[in-house]
Amino acid sequence: MKLDIIKTGINGEGIAYLDRKPVFIPGTFPGETADVLITDEQERFLRGKARKILKASPARRTSPCPYSASCGGCPLIELKYSEQLVQKRALLTEALWKYGHVKDTFVRDIRPSSKEFGYRSALKLPVQDQDGLAVTGMYKTGTNHFTPIDRCPLHDPKLEALRQTVMAIMHEEQFPAYTNGHGLRYLIMRRIEPSVSIALITGKDTLSQTLIEKLSALPGVVSIVQSVNTARNAVNLFGSKSLVLYGEETIPVEFCGFKICLSAESFFQLNLDQAAEIYKTAVSKIDPCDVLAECYCGVGVMSIMAKDKARKVFGIESVPQAIVNAKENARENRVPNTEFFCADAAEGLKQLLAERKVDCLLVDPPRSGMDDAMIDVIRKSSIAKIVYVSCSPSTLGKNIRDLKQEYEVRTVIPFDMFPNTPHVESVTVLTRRGTSDRKQPQRHIKKKKTAGRNAR
Repeated sequence: MKLDIIKTGINGEGIAYLDRKPVFIPGTFPGETADVLITDEQERFLRGKARKILKASPARRTSPCPYSASCGGCPLIELKYSEQLVQKRALLTEALWKYGHVKDTFVRDIRPSSKEFGYRSALKLPVQDQDGLAVTGMYKTGTNHFTPIDRCPLHDPKLEALRQTVMAIMHEEQFPAYTNGHGLRYLIMRRIEPSVSIALITGKDTLSQTLIEKLSALPGVVSIVQSVNTARNAVNLFGSKSLVLYGEETIPVEFCGFKICLSAESFFQLNLDQAAEIYKTAVSKIDPCDVLAECYCGVGVMSIMAKDKARKVFGIESVPQAIVNAKENARENRVPNTEFFCADAAEGLKQLLAERKVDCLLVDPPRSGMDDAMIDVIRKSSIAKIVYVSCSPSTLGKNIRDLKQEYEVRTVIPFDMFPNTPHVESVTVLTRRGTSDRKQPQRHIKKKKTAGRNAR
């Protein structure tokens, strides 16, 4: 049947309507007309497959990736970048209105990425056997169908070249893909000029010294670690604590004028140029205050960047290794007014609030957003301002809805962190009702001795 595509869905698929029901059609874009085969009928929606594009969008282009159809990881890659930005802002504004009843007038223009391709500084790829050789690839979105990939256009070109060399060395050393508790399960690499780290997620294998020497001789490699993961349905890629096979457990990174150390397990943004813009924007929205708390702080980058915004900055993170990195980063950058501790975000913030008044809260939660416990702690607090860095429009909208009785939205600033995908990042400023978001005059922040947590 012939259907007109009206808008873009949260997974990058086109959406048409049939008898007032939405029809999700991958590979189509707003403004197009397609001959559609209905493949799945549910009570509230349908799924379809485009057999032929009858009328193409003027923004449609030929995909630069030969694997885009079989991989599915970049559903917007056949759309010109300028139109991608239009659709992403629309996704954000629709989600904020649907879930949080936030008007689109609060949403500013989306800030584009400086790179459309080659922006990913890290890769995390599953490994499978193909004709007796271990190969990296991707599982098609929503399936267990594995697609071997020789080259990904989103990866930093130098990182991609190193990945190919790493796999060639694995072949030379006859190291197989994972099966029955042995072999290479995942390859994780990070390249941030000039350093490269390699993490091999394997079964119960001992890597030969020859293999380690070949990998360590690659340009820029400063760290090689191994983690054993034999769990049948593993949620996390890493299993056992990383064993350092070469170099150090962390790699040094220069970011926004600070020296940052990252372990293989620690999360760090993939599009570094755009991450810097997001972090700078978030920190700029923090008013001078006594106490700033950052929840989901990771390796502490934004807490360190905000060192001059508060007399005391507390970072809370549930991943132990990230907290180790955060403390090291604060010491390395001589930032004495930060303190990091490992805890669940809600429990950690509740504990902190029991000891002192928090003026401003900086949050950068995972895609699932802040949970009910975290929302409850914030609502019961007297925190005057929240700066919320989000990677999910829908969970941002839901969190705003749950906070709306106590807080109001001042502004939402969208960023395109991941071109060619439907993901949208944003910085949202919320203030407690009855307060103002106007910045107070900058005052000199004097250091003073405090008791309680600061004395630990």
